Amino acid sequence: MNSQVIQVKSENILFQPWVGGQYGCESIFKIPILIVGESNWGVSEGAERDSTFTHRLIESIIDASWKHNFFSNIQSTFMEKANSEDSRKEFWSSVAHCEYIQDWLPRPGISPTEDMWKKAAPIFKDVVEQLNPKCILFTGKGVFHRASAGLSISNLAVDEIFAPTYQNPHSSVKINGALASWVYHPAAFGGLGHYKRARVVANPLVKAVGGTPLI
Repeated sequence: MNSQVIQVKSENILFQPWVGGQYGCESIFKIPILIVGESNWGVSEGAERDSTFTHRLIESIIDASWKHNFFSNIQSTFMEKANSEDSRKEFWSSVAHCEYIQDWLPRPGISPTEDMWKKAAPIFKDVVEQLNPKCILFTGKGVFHRASAGLSISNLAVDEIFAPTYQNPHSSVKINGALASWVYHPAAFGGLGHYKRARVVANPLVKAVGGTPLI
Protein backbone atom coordinates (compact mmCIF):
# COMPACT_ATOMS: atom_id res chain seq x y z
CA MET A 1 0.00 0.00 0.00
CA ASN A 2 1.47 3.36 -1.02
CA SER A 3 -0.43 5.54 1.44
CA GLN A 4 -2.27 5.45 4.72
CA VAL A 5 -5.85 6.64 5.02
CA ILE A 6 -5.37 9.47 7.49
CA GLN A 7 -7.83 12.32 7.63
CA VAL A 8 -6.46 15.39 9.37
CA LYS A 9 -9.15 17.01 11.44
CA SER A 10 -9.00 20.77 11.00
CA GLU A 11 -11.57 23.44 10.24
CA ASN A 12 -11.32 24.75 6.65
CA ILE A 13 -8.82 22.14 5.46
CA LEU A 14 -9.25 21.63 1.72
CA PHE A 15 -6.34 19.39 0.67
CA GLN A 16 -5.81 16.35 2.87
CA PRO A 17 -2.09 15.52 3.09
CA TRP A 18 -0.47 12.51 1.50
CA VAL A 19 0.80 10.11 4.18
CA GLY A 20 2.96 7.24 2.95
CA GLY A 21 2.08 3.70 4.00
CA GLN A 22 5.42 3.34 5.83
CA TYR A 23 5.47 6.89 7.17
CA GLY A 24 7.23 6.93 10.55
CA CYS A 25 9.73 4.51 12.04
CA GLU A 26 9.01 1.95 9.28
CA SER A 27 10.09 4.34 6.53
CA ILE A 28 13.37 4.01 4.66
CA PHE A 29 14.55 7.02 6.70
CA LYS A 30 13.48 5.45 10.04
CA ILE A 31 11.66 8.66 11.04
CA PRO A 32 8.51 10.55 9.97
CA ILE A 33 9.37 13.28 7.44
CA LEU A 34 6.90 15.94 6.29
CA ILE A 35 7.52 17.76 2.99
CA VAL A 36 5.64 21.04 2.61
CA GLY A 37 4.84 22.84 -0.63
CA GLU A 38 3.28 26.26 -0.96
CA SER A 39 0.10 25.86 -3.00
CA ASN A 40 -1.92 24.14 -5.70
CA TRP A 41 -3.25 25.84 -8.79
CA GLY A 42 -6.27 24.88 -10.82
CA VAL A 43 -10.06 24.82 -10.52
CA SER A 44 -11.98 23.18 -7.70
CA GLU A 45 -13.69 19.90 -8.55
CA GLY A 46 -15.81 19.99 -5.41
CA ALA A 47 -15.00 19.38 -1.75
CA GLU A 48 -14.74 15.58 -1.94
CA ARG A 49 -12.47 15.57 -5.00
CA ASP A 50 -10.38 18.45 -3.65
CA SER A 51 -9.75 16.60 -0.39
CA THR A 52 -8.15 13.69 -2.29
CA PHE A 53 -6.26 15.84 -4.80
CA THR A 54 -2.80 15.48 -3.20
CA HIS A 55 -3.27 11.72 -2.86
CA ARG A 56 -4.31 11.30 -6.49
CA LEU A 57 -1.48 13.56 -7.64
CA ILE A 58 1.25 11.55 -5.92
CA GLU A 59 -0.25 8.24 -7.05
CA SER A 60 0.07 9.56 -10.61
CA ILE A 61 3.70 10.51 -9.92
CA ILE A 62 4.44 7.00 -8.64
CA ASP A 63 2.93 5.20 -11.63
CA ALA A 64 4.37 7.82 -14.05
CA SER A 65 0.99 8.70 -15.55
CA TRP A 66 1.96 12.32 -14.80
CA LYS A 67 5.36 13.95 -14.37
CA HIS A 68 6.55 17.21 -12.83
CA ASN A 69 10.01 18.51 -11.95
CA PHE A 70 8.84 19.47 -8.46
CA PHE A 71 8.26 15.86 -7.45
CA SER A 72 11.14 14.23 -9.33
CA ASN A 73 13.60 16.78 -7.88
CA ILE A 74 12.32 16.27 -4.34
CA GLN A 75 12.87 12.52 -4.79
CA SER A 76 16.42 13.15 -6.01
CA THR A 77 17.11 15.41 -3.03
CA PHE A 78 16.67 12.43 -0.70
CA MET A 79 17.67 9.51 -2.95
CA GLU A 80 20.54 9.13 -5.41
CA LYS A 81 18.50 7.17 -7.93
CA ALA A 82 14.77 7.82 -7.86
CA ASN A 83 13.65 7.33 -11.46
CA SER A 84 12.20 3.83 -11.36
CA GLU A 85 8.65 3.07 -10.27
CA ASP A 86 9.98 0.96 -7.39
CA SER A 87 12.15 3.81 -6.08
CA ARG A 88 9.32 6.33 -6.45
CA LYS A 89 7.00 4.00 -4.55
CA GLU A 90 9.65 3.44 -1.87
CA PHE A 91 10.22 7.17 -1.40
CA TRP A 92 6.61 8.36 -1.36
CA SER A 93 5.60 5.46 0.89
CA SER A 94 8.11 6.81 3.43
CA VAL A 95 7.10 10.48 3.66
CA ALA A 96 4.13 12.77 4.12
CA HIS A 97 3.43 15.72 1.85
CA CYS A 98 1.07 18.67 2.13
CA GLU A 99 0.48 22.08 0.61
CA TYR A 100 0.53 24.96 3.08
CA ILE A 101 -2.08 27.14 1.34
CA GLN A 102 -5.57 25.66 1.52
CA ASP A 103 -7.09 27.45 -1.47
CA TRP A 104 -6.80 26.97 -5.23
CA LEU A 105 -4.68 29.54 -7.03
CA PRO A 106 -5.85 30.33 -10.58
CA ARG A 107 -2.54 29.65 -12.37
CA PRO A 108 1.22 29.30 -11.80
CA GLY A 109 3.08 32.42 -10.74
CA ILE A 110 0.16 33.86 -8.75
CA SER A 111 0.98 34.58 -5.11
CA PRO A 112 -1.41 33.68 -2.29
CA THR A 113 -3.34 36.56 -0.74
CA GLU A 114 -2.81 37.69 2.83
CA ASP A 115 -6.16 36.14 3.75
CA MET A 116 -4.98 32.79 2.34
CA TRP A 117 -1.78 32.90 4.42
CA LYS A 118 -3.76 33.79 7.53
CA LYS A 119 -6.29 31.01 6.95
CA ALA A 120 -3.55 28.42 6.37
CA ALA A 121 -1.64 28.94 9.64
CA PRO A 122 -4.01 27.14 12.07
CA ILE A 123 -4.64 24.36 9.54
CA PHE A 124 -0.93 23.71 9.17
CA LYS A 125 -0.61 23.66 12.95
CA ASP A 126 -3.23 20.90 13.08
CA VAL A 127 -1.48 18.95 10.30
CA VAL A 128 1.83 19.00 12.18
CA GLU A 129 0.26 18.09 15.51
CA GLN A 130 -1.63 15.13 14.05
CA LEU A 131 1.12 13.77 11.77
CA ASN A 132 3.80 14.44 14.39
CA PRO A 133 6.86 14.51 12.08
CA LYS A 134 10.43 14.49 13.38
CA CYS A 135 11.60 16.84 10.65
CA ILE A 136 9.91 19.16 8.16
CA LEU A 137 11.34 20.31 4.84
CA PHE A 138 9.71 23.34 3.21
CA THR A 139 10.10 23.55 -0.56
CA GLY A 140 10.67 27.27 -0.77
CA LYS A 141 12.13 30.04 1.35
CA GLY A 142 8.94 32.09 1.22
CA VAL A 143 6.60 29.41 2.56
CA PHE A 144 9.15 28.53 5.26
CA HIS A 145 9.27 32.09 6.56
CA ARG A 146 5.52 32.56 6.25
CA ALA A 147 4.85 29.36 8.18
CA SER A 148 7.36 30.34 10.86
CA ALA A 149 5.79 33.77 11.23
CA GLY A 150 2.28 32.32 11.21
CA LEU A 151 3.17 30.06 14.13
CA SER A 152 5.11 32.80 15.96
CA ILE A 153 8.34 30.78 15.88
CA SER A 154 11.76 32.34 16.16
CA ASN A 155 14.97 31.08 14.56
CA LEU A 156 16.31 28.02 16.32
CA ALA A 157 19.67 28.03 18.00
CA VAL A 158 21.32 24.63 17.82
CA ASP A 159 20.91 23.06 21.25
CA GLU A 160 20.94 19.74 23.05
CA ILE A 161 17.62 18.67 21.51
CA PHE A 162 19.33 17.98 18.19
CA ALA A 163 22.68 16.53 17.17
CA PRO A 164 25.49 18.81 18.41
CA THR A 165 27.15 18.60 14.99
CA TYR A 166 24.04 19.80 13.13
CA GLN A 167 25.04 22.27 10.44
CA ASN A 168 22.69 23.76 7.87
CA PRO A 169 23.33 26.72 5.54
CA HIS A 170 19.66 27.69 5.80
CA SER A 171 17.80 28.89 8.88
CA SER A 172 16.06 26.28 11.03
CA VAL A 173 13.13 26.40 13.42
CA LYS A 174 11.46 24.01 15.82
CA ILE A 175 7.80 23.30 15.06
CA ASN A 176 5.92 21.18 17.58
CA GLY A 177 9.19 19.45 18.45
CA ALA A 178 10.18 18.84 14.80
CA LEU A 179 13.31 20.30 13.23
CA ALA A 180 12.33 22.33 10.17
CA SER A 181 14.25 24.03 7.37
CA TRP A 182 13.88 24.82 3.66
CA VAL A 183 15.31 24.25 0.19
CA TYR A 184 14.88 26.33 -2.94
CA HIS A 185 11.78 25.45 -4.94
CA PRO A 186 12.46 22.02 -6.52
CA ALA A 187 10.86 22.92 -9.86
CA ALA A 188 13.63 25.48 -10.35
CA PHE A 189 16.47 22.99 -9.81
CA GLY A 190 18.96 22.87 -12.66
CA GLY A 191 21.71 20.27 -12.69
CA LEU A 192 23.70 18.38 -10.10
CA GLY A 193 24.75 21.53 -8.24
CA HIS A 194 21.20 22.25 -7.16
CA TYR A 195 20.75 18.70 -5.87
CA LYS A 196 23.95 18.99 -3.87
CA ARG A 197 22.83 22.27 -2.31
CA ALA A 198 19.45 20.77 -1.42
CA ARG A 199 21.06 17.64 0.02
CA VAL A 200 23.29 19.78 2.25
CA VAL A 201 20.05 20.88 3.90
CA ALA A 202 18.01 17.66 3.79
CA ASN A 203 20.62 15.14 4.94
CA PRO A 204 21.69 16.97 8.15
CA LEU A 205 18.02 17.59 8.91
CA VAL A 206 17.23 13.86 8.79
CA LYS A 207 20.38 12.84 10.64
CA ALA A 208 19.99 15.42 13.42
CA VAL A 209 16.70 13.93 14.61
CA GLY A 210 17.87 10.32 14.52
CA GLY A 211 16.95 9.41 10.96
CA THR A 212 18.99 7.62 8.33
CA PRO A 213 19.93 9.71 5.27
CA LEU A 214 20.21 7.71 2.04
CA ILE A 215 22.86 9.90 0.40
